[in-house]
Amino acid sequence: MSFYFVKKVKLYYRNDEFLIIIGRNVRKLRTTAGLTQTELAFLCNDSDYSQINRIELGKINFSVSYLTLLSTALKVDIDDIIITN
Repeated sequence: MSFYFVKKVKLYYRNDEFLIIIGRNVRKLRTTAGLTQTELAFLCNDSDYSQINRIELGKINFSVSYLTLLSTALKVDIDDIIITN
């Protein structure tokens, strides 16, 4: 008799359509503020612009904590970032 240990896989909820909308909103707010991706990353205490790039492209499901950093850096309410219309 053999036993196999199977690693339990966690499934995470991900709504790609919503992430794309958020990304577009972040890009619009960033460009309106006259910031580059690198400058926004710096304001979010991030050393690399690639996180901002992936957010703007809707490629990553980022944390609520990072959403708070973005709203503070862009000087907007969180609602302005997550609004879908």
